[in-house]
Amino acid sequence: FQDNFTFEGDYAFIAEAGAEDIYHRIGRWRGFEELNVKQVSNPDEIVRPLWNGAYSSISISNTLVGLSDTSKIDRTLLNPVVGEARFLRALNYFFMVRWFGEVPLLTEKNTIEATSLPQSSVADIYDFIVADLIAAEGFLPAIQTNASKPTKGAASALLAKVYLTMAGFPLNQTAKYALAKDQATKVMNMGIYSLNTNFSDLWNWNNRLTNRELIFTFYANSQSGGGSQLHMVSRPGTNSEQGWGDWGTDKRFYDQFPNGPRKDASFYTTMIDGTNFINTNFANPFVAKYRNAGPRSNFFTGPPASDKADGYSPILRYADVLLIYAEAANQAEGSPSTAAYDAIDKVRVRAGLAKLPTGLSKDDFDKAVLAERNWELAFEHNRWFDLCRRQLVKDALGTWYPQTNITNNNYLLPKPITALQLMKGLRQNPGY
Repeated sequence: FQDNFTFEGDYAFIAEAGAEDIYHRIGRWRGFEELNVKQVSNPDEIVRPLWNGAYSSISISNTLVGLSDTSKIDRTLLNPVVGEARFLRALNYFFMVRWFGEVPLLTEKNTIEATSLPQSSVADIYDFIVADLIAAEGFLPAIQTNASKPTKGAASALLAKVYLTMAGFPLNQTAKYALAKDQATKVMNMGIYSLNTNFSDLWNWNNRLTNRELIFTFYANSQSGGGSQLHMVSRPGTNSEQGWGDWGTDKRFYDQFPNGPRKDASFYTTMIDGTNFINTNFANPFVAKYRNAGPRSNFFTGPPASDKADGYSPILRYADVLLIYAEAANQAEGSPSTAAYDAIDKVRVRAGLAKLPTGLSKDDFDKAVLAERNWELAFEHNRWFDLCRRQLVKDALGTWYPQTNITNNNYLLPKPITALQLMKGLRQNPGY
């Protein structure tokens, strides 16, 4: 599923490069970076793998859910499989609806009609996601062997994030803030997940299977013919690094990032040969979170031994849940409670920052939470979606890219030309 989601390389990161955290230097893709995808001559290079990967995963999930209706296997054995399938289907659609907006809603009942189905409304897609996750909560076990397999807590955490998103643009169903708060509370009260004491330990490959902060994660397995390329695409091709240097971060983002152990663990500025990033062919800092990709990346002893390693991509972790709670509780209750302060302060203190000052207004607390999400969850497929759901893209990036006329059309990617040709009910997004 990591390969299908293309989270182990370029595609999702390039698609979300409009946010401050991601910077890429590939000339033909500059429009993704500068919030002007219309200027990209062939956006299908990026959007088609995202589209095809998601629908491939959805198809597998649909098959499993459909078979469960007729299978004679004992339900106690079958239900966890169905729960996993519905969780993954919901996760796929959650990314699809945020990337592309209205898309065909393929299920176990209508897949045979895929080429003729109309695209579903955003509201209907979210309702389907919610139904899948509620079902998954009931089917999944509380504990799995590691975070690569979804649990009851993963379904609850994802549902909290879904409700938080539904409360914002384009649905603006603000009553969902209370539901997001309740779901986050459920995860916080499970007693299963906790923050790592040291932020840097999150990104240590040796901890990937025992880390209690990771709720759901894509793990790569280079021994099976797959593997992750994150350690390659996010490191330079010079200065003994021998990566591809496709993307990293923006120096402006690095300069704004609060100093402390979290910053030290999120970026690296010195190459293997001792060169400062300013003097590399990238001239921007590099992302440290995915640098330790396991033995086959050969990171600590020199350049990577393989372009496929055993890296991993966190999709849900406990810090995210705490920040979802802080934002949702403040919005639902009209002011920040002691519990909301406690949630965000746990993240800040771990990052080496002071607790927030008490007595903040609802709006000031909200700004603090969104900023904290920006720092804490950088490079983890969050910032772009946060900016879109809160309609802050122009406020945050207008001065970075003054040449672009930023509108709501910038929030969605263009749908692939191949999909538009194949799926007769599909329509291109406005502005493309």
